[in-house]
Amino acid sequence: MKKIYIAFLITIFISSCMVGPKYTRPPVTVNAAWSEGDTAVKTALVDPGSVPVKDSITFLKWTDVFRDTVLTSLIQKTLINNTDLLMALARVEQARALYGISRSELFPSFGYKASAGSSHVEKNARSAGAGLDGETFGAFATMNWELDLFGKLRHQKRADWAGFLAAENNAHAVQVSLIAEVATYYFLLRDADNRLEIAQQTAAMRKESLGIITERFNKGYVSELDKLQAQQQLSIAEAEVAGTELQIINIQNVLRVLTAQTPGPINRGMNIYEQQLTGEIPAGIPSDLLRRRPDILAAEQALMAQTEKIGVAMALRYPSISLTGVLGLASPDLGTLIDPASQVMGITGNILGPVFQFGRNKRRVEAQKQLTEQYSLQYRKLVLVAFAEVDNSLASLRLSAKEHEAYQKALEAASLAYKLTEARYYDGYTHYLELLNQQDNLFRVALAESSTQTAQNLAVVNLFKALGGGW
Repeated sequence: MKKIYIAFLITIFISSCMVGPKYTRPPVTVNAAWSEGDTAVKTALVDPGSVPVKDSITFLKWTDVFRDTVLTSLIQKTLINNTDLLMALARVEQARALYGISRSELFPSFGYKASAGSSHVEKNARSAGAGLDGETFGAFATMNWELDLFGKLRHQKRADWAGFLAAENNAHAVQVSLIAEVATYYFLLRDADNRLEIAQQTAAMRKESLGIITERFNKGYVSELDKLQAQQQLSIAEAEVAGTELQIINIQNVLRVLTAQTPGPINRGMNIYEQQLTGEIPAGIPSDLLRRRPDILAAEQALMAQTEKIGVAMALRYPSISLTGVLGLASPDLGTLIDPASQVMGITGNILGPVFQFGRNKRRVEAQKQLTEQYSLQYRKLVLVAFAEVDNSLASLRLSAKEHEAYQKALEAASLAYKLTEARYYDGYTHYLELLNQQDNLFRVALAESSTQTAQNLAVVNLFKALGGGW
């Protein structure tokens, strides 16, 4: 037993030697500036461990960004019922279970075995070792333990833990994406509602105009061409009404699917002009962007897991040692089974290792290294995409505000120009074509003004998502 204990301690000491690389975060250098004019800030090496900068929308939760109670209710329903998010959460639990399995493999496994039997073996057969003649009874406790000599099991445990964290962050990424998607479609829905109202008002105005033109035509004051042009403009507005109504139905059904509901109407809250969104542009680059974006965190954890798999592959090139222990009782008579003389105990050590496998294990290591390089490049690309998305969102937030301001002025001018042209036409100072042009221009500018207001709302949503969301 002393020799066994010594061999056991030596094995434990040797098992502290692990093969395989240690994970290091890939360096990511972003030599670009935010598209913010005088406030542009260039970045050098991105350090996720640096002190975070408290930037307006950067650290807000989604409940603080969106104030429309109908929208927040839709988001809450989505986070509870959405099937994509439920699947992502199920994958988290699956990854947690896999980690539990790999962790348990580091420890001995214990079991039991009981047997009872009877056999008849003649003298010559017994001499040949064919077995025992008579009845046998036995009860044993068993132990099996693979000693993690070169870190194969520890690498696998770390890989599964990183896989669990990756699944968890992927679930967070799905959550952020769903919040942004629901908000996007809700704002598009409210924009469609606003454009429908504009189209309906335009159609009503043109219908009234057609009635006046028809009456003037019947009295011989205007030509039939004016009447036909008025009818044409009315039909265009009515077509816009029908097309917008169809768009509203489609958007409503998208929102119903996101909230795991069957087709139907969606409640309305604030209109596009009443939305009180927090959209202040951050003062500088959020230094902990890489620690906030769940998709980046998931990609890094996936890279960590893959790095650990290199260690698993390298450990397979070395021998593995396992111990098997037995402790129990055996007797040819059930009555003497618990007698001290019936005790059985033993321990066996096994070593198993490759000798020559035509480069299979070496190629396995190379394959894992190349796969790790792919994960590293994917991570670096995702970081670059993240910074580009933030930059695009900041530019959109700033420029869409200017665009909307310009269209507001254009709408005021178009409204006034139409009123003046309408008065001039009915007083006989201009022809109907000029009135039609002003009427059509007012319609198009009103629709564009609505779209640019919605673009501002969507810019806030995109910035919220690009900065990692408030999960």
